[in-house]
Amino acid sequence: MIGPEERNFAKYTMSVTVRLTTVRAYRIRRFEQFGLLKPARTEAGQRLYSDMDIELIREIVMLGKEGINLRGIKVILAMRRGQRE
Repeated sequence: MIGPEERNFAKYTMSVTVRLTTVRAYRIRRFEQFGLLKPARTEAGQRLYSDMDIELIREIVMLGKEGINLRGIKVILAMRRGQRE
């Protein structure tokens, strides 16, 4: 079983993340621009994603398939985490 610390460890590059999620890079970047996702960055600025980021990307896509736009997804995710937008 993977612990929370391991799930938060940023280890996947964009290309690996695209393969793991089947979500195109431009969409993942869009999620980030909209504030739905905040990947870690290397000193050179390369994005690195964790297992939790992968799960979040999949959750965002699932909500999108239900017809919810990115603004609505942001509200839903904030509510699930007990945060205010």
